[in-house]
Amino acid sequence: MAKAPHFHLAGVPVRVEASFFVIIVLLGINPYQVEPLLIISWVAIAFVSILLHEFGHALAFRRYGIRPDINLYGMGGMTSGSGDLTPTQSIVVSLAGPLSVLVVVGLPALWLQANGAIATTVGQAIVRQVIWINFWWSILNLLPMLPLDGGNIARSVLDMITKGRGRRPAEMLSIGVAIGAGLLAYANGVYFGIILAVMFVGINVSSLSKVKHDELIDELAFGQHALIEHRPIDAERIANTILAKKPSGPTLVAASELLGWARLWQGDQTGAESAVQRYAHAGSASGAFRAAQALAAGRIAEGIAVMVWAFANEPAGSSQVLGAIAIAGTGHTELFASELLRLGGQVGPNATLVLHGLLNYAGYTREAQAVATMLESGERDPGRSLD
Repeated sequence: MAKAPHFHLAGVPVRVEASFFVIIVLLGINPYQVEPLLIISWVAIAFVSILLHEFGHALAFRRYGIRPDINLYGMGGMTSGSGDLTPTQSIVVSLAGPLSVLVVVGLPALWLQANGAIATTVGQAIVRQVIWINFWWSILNLLPMLPLDGGNIARSVLDMITKGRGRRPAEMLSIGVAIGAGLLAYANGVYFGIILAVMFVGINVSSLSKVKHDELIDELAFGQHALIEHRPIDAERIANTILAKKPSGPTLVAASELLGWARLWQGDQTGAESAVQRYAHAGSASGAFRAAQALAAGRIAEGIAVMVWAFANEPAGSSQVLGAIAIAGTGHTELFASELLRLGGQVGPNATLVLHGLLNYAGYTREAQAVATMLESGERDPGRSLD
């Protein structure tokens, strides 16, 4: 459950975490000159400026019919809302935050400083704080580094160029910019900048790994769908593409089995076995795949027995869809359903219900109807059994 806001700003709920003030105070302390008044002014300026920044995002969200909420925490804030934005709208929302404080506060403060409008030492120090937070932080925030606003803008632009696949190149760009910024900070002795650069590199490297994994999962889904549509050549091509990217763990196992299924669908039983042997290991193949191999080799009793075990014990997934297709394709749907119904308790009926749904999903409506009839009658076919 989301935490309740602390207050509302023009109808926008705002929550301020304690960590926001802790970090802001730490950033504002000068170890060589601790001036209480300047620490207070720093915190006040930072609070108002960052809130104004986030409110700029919030107004843009509202412009596109999305109800926003603001959360200030850590080193900054976040404005979020439930709803979809086009890449162009996302760019507008991202720009609205930094430009609002840059134009409304940052540039006027620069003008005051340039014209010497503030005479007192304390006043000049406060103006410098205003400029640092509203001008320089805004410029930094517009650098093309995720998760900064500039990084979000870069991703939206790349989304338009790559038709929605801009996340990965945006993160690669972010890593390059962060490394460059870190080297520049090192050359100028800005050690806090080095820390920030390392943090941004770490965030994007971690996210980039997740993006790669997500893309592989999407490709696996395309390959499995190709098999369901009886396009094994396309599925084999997709599997080889995934395996060329050297996946590991469950993704490697799934890709190797996808290749095995594709070759099995083409009548290449030797190639099907070599796929799971070469890329993963023999014990990694699903029970449904092993059952389909037995059915393809004409070992009907073994294939159905193993498939029964797979439907009763393995989690629902693509292997069970393909297993159902293998059963239907070899003409043993009713015998298989009969064996499922022989299982004790609710395991048999539940597994048979799963079979019915998978057959419908794969387009085997006649076989699905036969299974539905057996489920409704609750009868097993006494004339057809593996016993």
